[in-house]
Amino acid sequence: MTSENLISDISLFDVKINSQTTWRHVQLTTNEGLTGLGEATLHDTGPEFPERLLETGQSLKQKQPDIRVLDPLCLQEGGLACRTILSAYDQAICDLKAQIAGQPLHAFLGAKPLDASLSLYANINRATGSRNPENFADNARCAADNGFQAIKIAPFDGLDPTICDTEKGRDLIDAGIARIKATRKAVPDRELMVDCHWRLTPKAAFTILPELQDAGVTWFECPLPENAEAIPDLRLLRQDANRRGIRLCGLETAGTWTDIAPFIEGETYDLIMPDVKHACGLQNILDIGSKAKNLGVGISLHNPTGPVAHLFSAHVMAALGSRERMEIQWNESPIFFDLIDPAPVITTGTCRPTDTPGLGAVMPNGAEYRRHHVDS
Repeated sequence: MTSENLISDISLFDVKINSQTTWRHVQLTTNEGLTGLGEATLHDTGPEFPERLLETGQSLKQKQPDIRVLDPLCLQEGGLACRTILSAYDQAICDLKAQIAGQPLHAFLGAKPLDASLSLYANINRATGSRNPENFADNARCAADNGFQAIKIAPFDGLDPTICDTEKGRDLIDAGIARIKATRKAVPDRELMVDCHWRLTPKAAFTILPELQDAGVTWFECPLPENAEAIPDLRLLRQDANRRGIRLCGLETAGTWTDIAPFIEGETYDLIMPDVKHACGLQNILDIGSKAKNLGVGISLHNPTGPVAHLFSAHVMAALGSRERMEIQWNESPIFFDLIDPAPVITTGTCRPTDTPGLGAVMPNGAEYRRHHVDS
């Protein structure tokens, strides 16, 4: 084995954004001085997750970058946390391998030369601290003023399927509809997208579809819990939504084609939303995208977190050749533009993957940043 570019060090960097959000990253360093980044942000993890993340990576030390070293270890238990660990190290390894090859990551992944920038949609949910309809409207208007042609909100606070069909649930749905209407009034010329975070029952989802249609909603995301029992209802819901000019979208936490295939074969979604942080590797997303496309289903990468996952998503979207808009968590924190060097460039609601080798960005002061924003 050659001694060049063996992984010599593994670091974790947590950056606390606010009371709800912490962005978590891994960094692999080689004995030749290259660094590869990956994002492992996962909400609602226990205190043992960072330890598992760091411990898992130890098997990479003194080896050339190769995700196969981790594959059996990470997938032994399965589940979202294990897939997030695997995905973070896969990102960092792909970053290193593309640098070693002297190629931008999107080219390393097989992208054709880009003929256009990637379109983004602004997820304004976490920027909207006050949840009254006026605050949704103000943030939507601001995102539109910044050039975004599509805006997504998650309006159904406090709702879950156990109360959805009760009087309390209807009150929460009515509050969500009021937020949707206020947002539409604020941005009458923008595409409006609604994320439900699996909070609805079939009855509730079918009931609100006419109201979504009246508000000009074009994207209906994760309405029902995503399990095998929901597939027949999702198929019927998609048919009704499509008749109203609305696309049904989901599967943001899915990991492999085995997870995704039953939903696509069941004709549940117009568009699937893998996330580079959870989908078991960048090449796996490309494989999923190719299979989905062959079955008439689109792909738009999900990313409501930090700039590292944003850049990886841009490279993968370019490699997929997808013309769908890509998610960006708009205006949650200015740290999005401070954490990595160079900072992400967002121009009138669009971005482009970097043209320098690898991911095209580093975290030069990660340890100091962590101390300042987390430990203090």
